[in-house]
Amino acid sequence: MKKTAVATCVAATIAISSPVFAGVAEELEAMKARIAQLESQLAAQQATIAKQETVSSTNSGGFADNVSVSGAVEILATHSEEDGGNSTNDVLLDTFELGIEAKINENVTLSSLVEYDSDAEKLDVTEAYAVIGAPDSNLSLTVGKAPVPFAVINSNSWTDPLTDDAFDIKEGMAMVSWGNDSVTLDAYTFNGAEDGDTLDTIGLGADFAVTEGLSFGAGYLSDVADLNGLPAGDAWRVNGLYEVGALALSAEYIDIDADNTSIDPTFLHLNAGYATNVFGADGQIFAGYSETDDGQNVTDLAEERIVLGVERSFGENASVVAEYVREESYSNEETDTLNLVLVTEF
Repeated sequence: MKKTAVATCVAATIAISSPVFAGVAEELEAMKARIAQLESQLAAQQATIAKQETVSSTNSGGFADNVSVSGAVEILATHSEEDGGNSTNDVLLDTFELGIEAKINENVTLSSLVEYDSDAEKLDVTEAYAVIGAPDSNLSLTVGKAPVPFAVINSNSWTDPLTDDAFDIKEGMAMVSWGNDSVTLDAYTFNGAEDGDTLDTIGLGADFAVTEGLSFGAGYLSDVADLNGLPAGDAWRVNGLYEVGALALSAEYIDIDADNTSIDPTFLHLNAGYATNVFGADGQIFAGYSETDDGQNVTDLAEERIVLGVERSFGENASVVAEYVREESYSNEETDTLNLVLVTEF
């Protein structure tokens, strides 16, 4: 009788509590499903983050790491005395440059330069080109509007040598370059001024590092017709650079073999610079000499230019240059100029 009563009570209890157990089971199943859903979403988010980090690493970190901006501003105070007593004085913005370099990927880099043209009082895009090459290769390709690498301007002075007056050329160009620690070779073609829409000029260049501090170079242009007023004909260049301690010496010689005339212009540039302390700050003293021969038919080309000067740093990325320039024309007229320049870079 007792056993029957106990069994009956247990059966009754199970019957009464079974709906409660059923509800708890349903809640557990729902919780399991929700947890599974959250785990799936978390896995998807982690995969997305990992992909973004991979892309970011490939692109070297985004805009701030891939794009660099630099520039230069030069303020000039100048005084010139000409034969006959004529003189001029001026304070002017001589240089404003803004350069932008963008690393598109590990194989392509874009470069551009915006400069202020003081004569036209406007900004011009004077350079815009791409350099293409694998990071583990010595070979590269340069295409776009770029400086033609013919004249090698190793000048410590602020005033450029006469070689720069004649051969500062920026044109649409395609150039293949190869180089290592000892040798650099260039082969290029560009739009000569004789026919502005045709790649009609070929150039070659080579530079050799003989020992530490000593290097030599040579270059060739197939035609310089009308470039900065130069006559038609091919041109050759030889140059050398020697650096020892604080002293730097350089020399450059260019010869034009003009067509249809016996007048062959030549250019010579000699330069010396010595880094030293100037009034308690880093600086240098410098001297430059450049001359031309048979250049009287070249537009606005002087026969001789001598530059003597000193440069002193004026804090980080700034310096002050003071120099004396004597220039002689082909008509034997001499001009003496004093320049005081604030040079800044950023």
